[in-house]
Amino acid sequence: MPQLLIIAGSGRNTGKTTLACQIIRKFSSGQSIVAIKITPHFHENPGNGRVIVNKPNIYIAEERDATTGKDSSLMLEAGAVQSYFVMTTDEYLEEAFREILTRIPANNMVVCESGGLRHLIRPGLFFMMRHPENIGLKSETVKFLSLADRIVTFDGPKFDFDVNSIEIADNQWKLK
Repeated sequence: MPQLLIIAGSGRNTGKTTLACQIIRKFSSGQSIVAIKITPHFHENPGNGRVIVNKPNIYIAEERDATTGKDSSLMLEAGAVQSYFVMTTDEYLEEAFREILTRIPANNMVVCESGGLRHLIRPGLFFMMRHPENIGLKSETVKFLSLADRIVTFDGPKFDFDVNSIEIADNQWKLK
C-alpha cells in the first residue's frame, strides 16, 4: 500500500505522534492526508468522536474536534482531512483497518500510528521510533526494526531525522 506511511515505536514517548504531525503539517497543504491512530489498549472513555464501530474487540471513531489534545485530535489540527482513532486487539487489527479503508478516498495519502499494522501491510514507508534510553527491547520490537525504512531516534525535544527527506511521488511515500 504505497500511499500508507506507518509509524511504530519501541514504547511510549518515542515521538510517534510528534513525527506524524510534522509529516501531516508538511504535506497537507498540497495533498489530502488521512490520519489513523491505532492502539491495542482499550480506554474507558475513548473520547467524543463520531463512533463508527463499537464492538467488544474493535472500536473506531472519526475525530471531529481538533482541540481535545488527544493524538487523533492533534493529527487533525496538523492538517489531516480526516482522523480516526482505533482500539483493537491484534486478532482484529486487519478487520478494523479494512473498515477504515472503506472510508478513505483512493487518492488520499495516509499517515498511521500503529504497532502491529506493519505485519499485515507493506506500506510506502515504515518508520520505527525509539528513545535513546530505551534498551532491552522486546523481541516484537526487534522484528520491527528489521522492517523499518528508517529508525528514528527521538530524545524528547528533537529527532535525528528531517521530514524534508520524505516526498510524495506517484501517489506514494518515498525517501529522497
